[in-house]
Amino acid sequence: MIKRLILILIVSSTGILFSCKKDPAGKGDPIPPVLPPATEKLNYGDSVFYVRENISKYIIAPFTVRSGRYVAFPDGLEIDELTGEIDVNESETGLKYIVSFIATQPADTLITTMVISGINYYDKIYNLSQGDSIAAPIYNANNKLVLPGINDGNVFDESGGCKKAGIVVDYKNAIINLAKSVRNQGLDTGSTEEVKLQYRISDKSVKALNNLRVKIYFYRDVSEIPEYLTDLLKERKGTILSASVPEQPFVQSFANGINGFSVSAVAQRARPRPPCIIVVSR
Repeated sequence: MIKRLILILIVSSTGILFSCKKDPAGKGDPIPPVLPPATEKLNYGDSVFYVRENISKYIIAPFTVRSGRYVAFPDGLEIDELTGEIDVNESETGLKYIVSFIATQPADTLITTMVISGINYYDKIYNLSQGDSIAAPIYNANNKLVLPGINDGNVFDESGGCKKAGIVVDYKNAIINLAKSVRNQGLDTGSTEEVKLQYRISDKSVKALNNLRVKIYFYRDVSEIPEYLTDLLKERKGTILSASVPEQPFVQSFANGINGFSVSAVAQRARPRPPCIIVVSR
């Protein structure tokens, strides 16, 4: 009797152990939980793009085909609003852009940032009497980056357009000597020069020809600077994006404006070119 009872207990325990290893459907190992998909991103395959020489168009496109509308901020990126395709060679270089996609259904916005490689200059007032006589280039929209190729084949003002206009540019590092430029020209107050700076940088562009239009204003005194220029400087502060900061505070508000299709007012002021250099003697 005791042996029979022990046998029954062993058989029952074995059955309980095997039943614990089965899933509710009785199909073997338990099914792992389904994780939510990763947050979708707008992806062009890279974040920095370089102009290419000897081809009329250099087109990049988002990895995923979507139905909706593409917009870019600031102005200067040559983008197809329907496909999101960007012509790098036709875009303004040396700037960081926010590219946004607004889906048709559901109404959603995807955002990414990218840099079209090149140089730029700050929009600012340079006061010669305070020793502020040098305009240094900003490479790839990041003032912390060192300009590559300074002693390895860089050429600035290749066509001599700046030199002909009396603007002194160092051919190795693109630094504009504003004091010398003023002395060379003997300019009257209110004079303006807009020059085309053609250049080649020894970087991933493989010294492809690039260019930048620069506008330089000359005044004797700060008080002579017209109001429209000071207003322009204020507006430009919101259009030059820093590559060292992935998302500026206004990125979200810009995206909200896109969702509401109210970006026209922003876009009208989002033209950061040509960079405006204002030089005053005192």
